[in-house]
Amino acid sequence: MIPDRPITTKKLVTDAFLCALLFISQVSLSWLPNVELVSLFLILYTLVFGRHVWMILYVFVLLEGFFWGIGIWWFSYLYVWALIPAAVFLLYKKNCPSSFSAALLSGTFGMLFGLLSSLPTILTGGLAAAFVWWTAGIPFDILHGMGNFTVSLILFKPLYQLLTRLKRHQS
Repeated sequence: MIPDRPITTKKLVTDAFLCALLFISQVSLSWLPNVELVSLFLILYTLVFGRHVWMILYVFVLLEGFFWGIGIWWFSYLYVWALIPAAVFLLYKKNCPSSFSAALLSGTFGMLFGLLSSLPTILTGGLAAAFVWWTAGIPFDILHGMGNFTVSLILFKPLYQLLTRLKRHQS
């Protein structure tokens, strides 16, 4: 069992900064359909900051609900965004992936986002409603996947280097 280490003020401030960066990046790009940096940031945060990603992620999800309002889409954010850190923990186990590998994960997530987000609709409208909701969004999911792939391919390495320097100064 890993012993619990106390959260220092420095780590708490870093987590708050990373969460704010996540939220601000999402809101500032919201005018572009299905273009986001959240997927890339979650991959990077998981690689660099490990388990701290969970606090950052769920504060981000709460901020999303406060800012945009709580709707059925919000409940999917509770599990959909968590799939990225889970995949990083499973796939990379402390090894830094290549930019291409990170871009592939981010792009795949973008392609599956609509399908994964449609699951709460099963409870409110049934399987047929969820299927219609998902299939109507497939063109956006394709754009989402392509956007995630491209952004991650370009920004992964420089942002990884920047965040690893931030972590060194945090210690």
